[in-house]
Amino acid sequence: MISIDELRHRHLPFVKADQEGIIEEVNGLMEEIYGWSPADLIGKSLGMILPSSFRDAHHLGFSRFRMTGESEVLNHPLELMTVCKDQREINSEHFIVAERHGDTWSFAATLKPLE
Repeated sequence: MISIDELRHRHLPFVKADQEGIIEEVNGLMEEIYGWSPADLIGKSLGMILPSSFRDAHHLGFSRFRMTGESEVLNHPLELMTVCKDQREINSEHFIVAERHGDTWSFAATLKPLE
């Protein structure tokens, strides 16, 4: 299984969030490719980079994972849209991992534009 630290060191846009879906870290490639600076995203919901049509399903899946510890979206590539700062949507490959630290979870993903 791939760790958050391994994802962080890939040469791809990277985002890390807490168990509530609040962004804690992004790298410079998020700004270079999607237009989002760390100041734009840190402390905000992951929903900012997700299409509005997907946000409810995302929040439901996040809640279900916290309750069950099970997920169908972790540890394999997913083709999803990513919202850029200018509100364009780019088809991207998301690779999402989760790590438990005591009683809390951290989530991270790399995003690779497919267009």
